[in-house]
Amino acid sequence: MRDLTNLKTFIIDSKDPKEVDDAFSLEIIEGNIKKLWIHISNPCKLFLLDSNIDIEARSKNSSLYLIDQYIPMLPTEIIEKANLNQNKLSDTISASIIFNDNGSINEYEIVEAKVKPNYQLTYDDAEEIIELEPKEEYEIVEIKNLLLNSINYRKSQGAINFDSPTYKININNGNVEINNIEKSISQLIVSESMILMGYVTSLYLFKNNIAAPYRTHKIICDVEEILEKYKDSDIKYSILKQYMGKSYITTKSSKHESLGLIKYTQCTSPLRRYLDLIVQRQVFNNITNFELLNTNKINEIIDLTRVKQSENNNIYKNNKLKFLKIFFINQNKSSYKIIFIKWINNKKNIALVYFPEYSLELLILLYISIETYTNKIYKVKFNVNDNNLLEFIH
Repeated sequence: MRDLTNLKTFIIDSKDPKEVDDAFSLEIIEGNIKKLWIHISNPCKLFLLDSNIDIEARSKNSSLYLIDQYIPMLPTEIIEKANLNQNKLSDTISASIIFNDNGSINEYEIVEAKVKPNYQLTYDDAEEIIELEPKEEYEIVEIKNLLLNSINYRKSQGAINFDSPTYKININNGNVEINNIEKSISQLIVSESMILMGYVTSLYLFKNNIAAPYRTHKIICDVEEILEKYKDSDIKYSILKQYMGKSYITTKSSKHESLGLIKYTQCTSPLRRYLDLIVQRQVFNNITNFELLNTNKINEIIDLTRVKQSENNNIYKNNKLKFLKIFFINQNKSSYKIIFIKWINNKKNIALVYFPEYSLELLILLYISIETYTNKIYKVKFNVNDNNLLEFIH
């Protein structure tokens, strides 16, 4: 157990997080060598594999963050014990990383640790510190520089930065709203630290011959050619996704090409994703000399979670559809602007389209005469119906 409570440790998260499972620190060693620490909460030591808590979590597969409801994967008391919070002594699985000048990783270490976060910041709080660069908070500025350098290195290795705005559906005083979300520097650095944690964990698992669910992705198109061809389009990244191919979870480690990594596993959300919990359990068991799960058992769990994730995706889809229907009914606008992406089923009029006003990519029923993507903006009208997709007519 490594005592890291002396490090100035930062949590950066949304305004009202339910599960707080990551933080990071900067350690300066041997004069001016900068060591980044990434800390992940360690719930797996609070209950055993195949215990009632574990079986229930496996049956849920993940926490559900619905628009109007939150359903946790783990019991509230486990989440409260495992959550990282300001001034709270917490058990973690932590990784240290020393970078080369070009942003690649020079060396890493993964340990069981104790941390005591000093700061619990919202993304806006962190953004303000990054912009103002106060001397007393130089650590977070140095962390930002290290992580932006890491992003640039991964790009040089083929990583794709999907630089497009997203959206969030909220209920505000009973009204359904769609809010555009632009990626901030603070969100980028949190995302990059989580990617790096997944990367070094995959290296650790492979080096120690530990069975684990790796996420792999092979790009089956010429990314630069597609982005150049559609460079003037608002939906060039949506188009790119149609050509890239899917990522897969498998016990065989392989490249994750869209992240620019030779190996990758997800491990940074053990409070809300069951496979992340399993990865953490394998790492923790190896550190503490407990029995490890074998490849057959990991494959069984992957198959189980794949089925359950499909069910959860349907829950998300129906929940989103319910509130989008309310949104469009209440908006009652004469028309909406869309960019056509592709037909999913031309005969059944099922299309994938993009609403630029809301940064919303959506599968809809679309009654319009069009064959292929043209970068043209169409005006369509919402049509109230009882179908399981939103319906629009030209």
